[in-house]
Amino acid sequence: MDKVGVDRNKEPWLAASLSWLLPGIGHLYSGAYCLGTLLLVLGSLIYISWIMFLISTWTIIIPTIILKLSDFIVLPIYASWNAFRLTRGHNTEDFERERTVTKDPWLAVFLSVLLPGLGHLYFRKWIIGILLFLGLFIVVYIFHLINTDFMIAVLIYRAFVSVHACVTCQLYKIKTKKPFVLFIIVYISICFLRGFLLPELENRFVHISGSMSGTSMNPTLVKGDRFIVNSIIYSFNYPKPGDVVGFQPPKKISDMKYTPIKRIVAIGGETIEIRGGSVYVDGKERNFSFQTGRVAYPDSGPSLDSFGKSDNPYLTYCVDEPYHVPEDHFFVLGDNRRYSVDSRCFGAISRENIIGKVVKIYWPPRRMGVVR
Repeated sequence: MDKVGVDRNKEPWLAASLSWLLPGIGHLYSGAYCLGTLLLVLGSLIYISWIMFLISTWTIIIPTIILKLSDFIVLPIYASWNAFRLTRGHNTEDFERERTVTKDPWLAVFLSVLLPGLGHLYFRKWIIGILLFLGLFIVVYIFHLINTDFMIAVLIYRAFVSVHACVTCQLYKIKTKKPFVLFIIVYISICFLRGFLLPELENRFVHISGSMSGTSMNPTLVKGDRFIVNSIIYSFNYPKPGDVVGFQPPKKISDMKYTPIKRIVAIGGETIEIRGGSVYVDGKERNFSFQTGRVAYPDSGPSLDSFGKSDNPYLTYCVDEPYHVPEDHFFVLGDNRRYSVDSRCFGAISRENIIGKVVKIYWPPRRMGVVR
C-alpha cells in the first residue's frame, strides 16, 4: 500500500460514532471539512432555535418537539450515515477488504455508543453484554432515587462501556492507536459539553420544572402539570402584575422541597389589601384574566382564612394589611387563594429570588399551552 493510501485511510465506524455524538465531527475526521463545519453550525442553530421556542409565549408546541427530535435524533442519524459513507468511499480497496475480513472493533464501539452492551453482543460476549445493558437501567434508577440528574452519569457509563468494548475487541493490537485516542478525547469533550456546559447555558435561559405540587395555582396550573420557566426574560424586562413566576422559597418556608409558583399581584411601591377575596392595590380593585371563564374548583378541607396562628405555623409570619410592598419586591398570591401559602404569610419576595416567568405547560398533552 502506498503512502498516499495509508494517509487517506480512515475508520468508517469511528467517523459514524463521532458524528452520532456530535454531528459534523465525523466529517472533520474523514476530511470533509466544509460539510462537517456546516453540520456543526446547523446543529447549533437548531439547538438555539429550540431554546427560543421553549422560552417564547407562542402557543404552538409542535415546532419545539420537531426541533428537539431534529437535533438529537434526525441530524445524528443523517450525520452518522453520511460520515460512514464518505469515509468508506475515500478508503483504498485493500484497506476496506482488510477491515471487513473479521469483525470490526469500531462497529462494536458505535453499537456501544448507541446502547451499552450492543457492542459486546456483536462480538458474542452474551453475558457481559446483557449485564452492561442492565447496568444502564441501574445507573438511571439509582440517580433517580437520589433525585439527581442522571444524564452525565449515562454519558460516563456509555464512555466506559465503549472503551471496554475496544479493549474486549483487542483494539490494542491494531497498529495505530491514534483513532482510539481521538475517540477518547472527543468523548470526554462531549461529556463536558452535554453534562456541564450546555446545562449551565440552558439554566440561564430556561428552567424545565418537575411536576406541579398542590392546588394553590388552580385552575391555571393543576397538580401534575409540567411547565417551562423563562429564566432570562427578567434580565431585560421588569416583572409586572399578572406574571406567573417561580421563585426561591423565602427563609421562613425554606423547608419547601419544590419551587413555589405564584402570580404577582403588586410591585414595589404599591399598597395592597385583600377584602372579600378581591385584591385592592392603592385603593383600586385589580383583576386578572385568569379569573374570567375559569372552572370553579370545589372547596376541599379548611381554607387559609379558617386557620388560627396556633393551627398553621406559616401564619406566625402573617403580614398586616394594608401592606406596603418594599421597592424591588413583589407581592405574590396563588390563583386558588383560599388554599395558598403566599405573600400573605411570608411577605413580598425580592427580585433577586425570582427564577423566571412561567410561560407554558408542556405536559400532559391535553394541558399543553401558554400560561396566562
